[in-house]
Amino acid sequence: MADNSQKPIVEPQSSDKVMYYYKGPWEPKSNPCHVMGTQGASSGTNTATLGTTPTKQANIKDTGSINQQRVVNVVMTKGGNMLTDVARDLYYIWEHRMTMLLWRVNWNTLRTVNGKQVVNAEFSEVKISAFPETEALNTAVTQNVTFEVTGIARRYDEQGNPFVLGPEDFDEGMFSDVIKYYGFTKPTQIGADENGKLVTDASTNDDGKGDANGTVPMNQRMEAGDRNSSAPSTPANQPATSQVNHAPQPAQPSSASTPSSSATPTSSADPASSSNANK
Repeated sequence: MADNSQKPIVEPQSSDKVMYYYKGPWEPKSNPCHVMGTQGASSGTNTATLGTTPTKQANIKDTGSINQQRVVNVVMTKGGNMLTDVARDLYYIWEHRMTMLLWRVNWNTLRTVNGKQVVNAEFSEVKISAFPETEALNTAVTQNVTFEVTGIARRYDEQGNPFVLGPEDFDEGMFSDVIKYYGFTKPTQIGADENGKLVTDASTNDDGKGDANGTVPMNQRMEAGDRNSSAPSTPANQPATSQVNHAPQPAQPSSASTPSSSATPTSSADPASSSNANK
């Protein structure tokens, strides 16, 4: 008999949750990695040189050196709580032919291990080869950057276990900021400065800032038939008799077709019998 107690739910690995982070080669070791601006579509190639030796029966093939690329479409934005100038950094690295540090983070794998949040990540040292800047009509400026991996990108160890990063490896609040452009903001926390520029002093990390008394807990455990699960307007249990009144009743025989004691003529209703009794 199949065990239905625990079954995984099939769901897609969202490509929107694969994000790229970087660190400039001039930064100190103590610096965490930074999100690579606002990102559009991204992709990667993993290829190996193929060698073919023809024989009289069939071709014998083998693979050789590995070549990898990572391509990120970086969308240029103003502000957005970015801690670095991504456009400047990328151009500077490309111009000076520097090696950049790149992390590919898959937020689909975010989980808690021993009380700490971790996420699977890939690390590579890269060079920027292609650095086109697209300025199409009615769209934001984009830089579709091709990163050429030096050596082999490290995603798994030799036992097949994924490498991971924790909150301390990212800029502050990045575990929340990765999916937010802004947090909940009060009217007195946002407005124009003396130069007419829209600014705010509200944090993008608004986790746990809501009113816990305004709704029921999301992780509240409920049991079938639990009184606490009933809404206040749910009627209380009614006696069984009130339930019967709503059920169809069997047809009762009519007094016209079935004689009954109430239909039997009485002395007061039968003049003939009344007169005989008087005699």
